[in-house]
Amino acid sequence: MTPLRAIRAATLMLGLSLAASAASGATGEQTSDMPASIGNAIAARIIAVKCNRPMLPTALTQAEIAELDTFIDERQTAFMLESKANQRLSEMVFPQLARDYNKIYSNPDACDAAARDMAKSVLERVRATQAERKQRAEVKP
Repeated sequence: MTPLRAIRAATLMLGLSLAASAASGATGEQTSDMPASIGNAIAARIIAVKCNRPMLPTALTQAEIAELDTFIDERQTAFMLESKANQRLSEMVFPQLARDYNKIYSNPDACDAAARDMAKSVLERVRATQAERKQRAEVKP
């Protein structure tokens, strides 16, 4: 296998594992004590927008969706700055993940209480992750 093919294969495997991680968050397999991931936040944002029923207690507000947007932007930027490989992976995987969730939740039948609960749960994890990161930043000299 040539070095370029090996890099592409490794990138593909990393992308697939990242997508699988995000997908498991959408099905509620992850626990609430796990830190939020970019993939989970992308899924939650798509669900919040596509399944927005303001009368329901599990619907996210525009301010909460903006929190998810901020988290996604910050974490994706940090991830991309780590290496050129991360940048390429990010440019390939995250847009595809968003397209996939957008397609799934364009169907109103997919917008059930479990999906909205997952989005709310991810928002809580995003807030906890952000608070923890802020606390760690304040501790550093």
